Amino acid sequence: MAPTTCITQTVPADPLQAVIHADPFPYYAALRARAPIVRDEALKLWIAARAHTVRAVLDNERLTVRPTSEPVPRAIAGQPAGEVFARLARMNEGAGHRIARQALVAGLSAVDGATVFQSARKHAASTIERFNTDDAALLDVLAFALPVRVIAELVGLSAPNGLEATVRQFVACLSPTSTPEALRDAHDAASRLQTQLYALTRNATAGSALVERIVAGGLAREIELPNALVSNLLGLFSQTFDATAGLIGNGVVTLARHANVAARLAASPSDIHAFIREVARFDPPVHNTRRFARETVCIEGVAVQSGDCVLVLLAAASRDEAVFEDAERFVLDREAHPLPGFGAGRHACPGETIAQAIAAGIVAELVASEFDFANPALRWTYRPSLNSRIPKFAFVERNAS
Repeated sequence: MAPTTCITQTVPADPLQAVIHADPFPYYAALRARAPIVRDEALKLWIAARAHTVRAVLDNERLTVRPTSEPVPRAIAGQPAGEVFARLARMNEGAGHRIARQALVAGLSAVDGATVFQSARKHAASTIERFNTDDAALLDVLAFALPVRVIAELVGLSAPNGLEATVRQFVACLSPTSTPEALRDAHDAASRLQTQLYALTRNATAGSALVERIVAGGLAREIELPNALVSNLLGLFSQTFDATAGLIGNGVVTLARHANVAARLAASPSDIHAFIREVARFDPPVHNTRRFARETVCIEGVAVQSGDCVLVLLAAASRDEAVFEDAERFVLDREAHPLPGFGAGRHACPGETIAQAIAAGIVAELVASEFDFANPALRWTYRPSLNSRIPKFAFVERNAS
């Protein structure tokens, strides 16, 4: 029985609507075929869909992650969530942001992926025991709450009740579609999370080895809030939240659609890491990002003017035949290539290995629990978003529409 989706028309209306379309990939292929970079006058932005062009855009230092006229979104500027946003390494381009990126890379690259995998699997096992396997709430907890819990362990934060809910409130500040009420909750969440993380950073004996490596890498402890160390530790939670949830959820969707892959994982559990990596290519959790020209720049022979926005279609690049042979097919044994969905250049995701390890541990335990991925009552829609593809699961009766 085919899953329902948020968007039901045959062809997505535009690249932003494609994110939650049932199958946006034929549309992405058509965009790749048009030209290396094309102008969408309705959206007032440029579109880059080919893998080579996507990489060129992400590597170009004259294209920034935020418009120079608005380094912090106006809706949150001057408020607690905006103060955090202003200091996030992946959200801006200043000298302090470069130091923060280097410190995060130094800290996160030293994290043992096998330990993260085992931690995620342990938490998944205890969670699965508490739910019926046909309860959609199980998949929601596995996708959202458990990654947050694993990150809390990594930074040495004793995860209080409601941590996942607080992070969920905070990430609303990252969406341009959030309501004023959601933004008020985001500011409150930012204040609470900063307070918890500040106490952790001020006590040199309470933090984790990860925090110490980040401090040693250049993000110093500071006496007052807001500060870069606390903001970027908070950023680890927000960056984990949507993207890792999407990776886990899209893994479940893949196993529901590919019975042969589910059977192979059940028979060969060690293939889980290759499986998650291929999910991150075949059905990535982040479909697009943006770059803004701070001066006129030539991309593939096209002059992109100062202030123009380029929509970078990471998901389209993930199925570009110029890079990935037989790209429209899910291939568990595929030769490893850099994954567009995790970005590239100076804003590449520093937590790629950790995200994949968390997702692998959770999905591995779900497979081991003999979860019925082929259950015809399992359906999914996609959560409203302009860039993240995150399934929302439900179990419905066979005769339900």
